[in-house]
Amino acid sequence: MPHIHIHLNKMQYNAMILQQMLQEKGIRMIPVTKCMAGDLRVHKMLRDIGFDMLAESRLNHIYVQQEPTEHYMLIRGIVPEDAELTVRYTQISLQTEMETIRALNAAAVAQNIKHQILLMVDWKDGREGVLTYEVVSYVSEIMKLKGINLKGLAFNFMCYRQMPPTEEDLPYIHHFIEAVEKDTQLRFQTISGGNSSMLILAMYQNLGRINELRIGEAIFRGYETAYNMRLPQLYDDVVMITGEIIEIKPRLDLRTHQSYLQAVVNIGQLDTAVEDITPYDTQLRIVGYTSDVLLIHLGQADYYQIGDVIEFKLGYAAIAQSMHNEQLSRIYHEDKGITALIEGFTNKKKEKFIYHH
Repeated sequence: MPHIHIHLNKMQYNAMILQQMLQEKGIRMIPVTKCMAGDLRVHKMLRDIGFDMLAESRLNHIYVQQEPTEHYMLIRGIVPEDAELTVRYTQISLQTEMETIRALNAAAVAQNIKHQILLMVDWKDGREGVLTYEVVSYVSEIMKLKGINLKGLAFNFMCYRQMPPTEEDLPYIHHFIEAVEKDTQLRFQTISGGNSSMLILAMYQNLGRINELRIGEAIFRGYETAYNMRLPQLYDDVVMITGEIIEIKPRLDLRTHQSYLQAVVNIGQLDTAVEDITPYDTQLRIVGYTSDVLLIHLGQADYYQIGDVIEFKLGYAAIAQSMHNEQLSRIYHEDKGITALIEGFTNKKKEKFIYHH
């Protein structure tokens, strides 16, 4: 049967390297774990290296494992009916609708607490967010709510439209923030400037008022998302899937009318996003799939046999679909060499990667 393989030490290493890089730029990193489907061991690993705030998109991935000392950011909008659970189980959420914010306020007042929010601004992604010309009126109304603490503004890139953030965006964002603050007489504590698509800019550019990034894909894939570039200092095989060969037969390529050796592997569309996986063995090529199996052109690799295990590299969509598939078993790996490397790094730095509430 197919298995998901999760290399915890590689994930831990990626998170620490990214955090150190961003910390040197004065930017807090919030790990976004939504693709891991609330995996308890992944959450614990990130907590153990000092991240006291994790970002999730689904409430059920939060409250099923909630501990009193654990803090969560909810990054997907909710309907007003979910306000009570959101206030109870998260410390901060990204919001875009005034009706929902009012519901959060009522829930917070009822629970005698303050719920923090970041107001999401639609900059150019087009997926979600308050339109720029409405932000001042939103902020003015939110400031009147007793149960809400408006911590700052948030921006998104590369979630819907394939328009990466550029150097030109930064001064415009800076001037926009200053204009909103001037009109509202408010100084924002946090400017959450985006996701893994901001990493390339952050490496060589001063991000100005942006002091927080929400990072997910780079931790779990080792890629930034603006240009889908591999980050060479990171591991890119943190999560992988394996399947077994259940058939090997000669087949005919109807386009070329040439025969080839085909393996059938017990991974299908029901298991993962098969368009988003690649065999680690570069001699192999996926030529087709069904709901239950992959069809693999073996090329010159005629040494494979029935029962052999094939390893596949996963893109982000494949990681997310596989981790949310309860039919797949999870195998966790730990590497003593990487553990020693991480311990040396931790002993040298001694910093906690803390989100300031």
